[in-house]
Amino acid sequence: MKTFTALLAVFFLVRLPDAFACVGCRAPGTAGPDEPQTITAGIALSWGVVGMLGVVLLIVTGLVYYIVDTCRKLDRAKSPQ
Repeated sequence: MKTFTALLAVFFLVRLPDAFACVGCRAPGTAGPDEPQTITAGIALSWGVVGMLGVVLLIVTGLVYYIVDTCRKLDRAKSPQ
């Protein structure tokens, strides 16, 4: 079972660069003169990328808020009154 899991992990890790490369990153500057400047520069910040980054930032913000709120509640519960 360990060998199968290791082979499966290696398989997905080998394919990782292809999965992360967006169209603008794989072939920047192929759409001609009407192409947006961000894709020509190789940045490729399309609305899809911005949306995915927004979801990640929303999750991280929620986790940080939860941790801070929990710590405050624990401090209130342990403080002498």
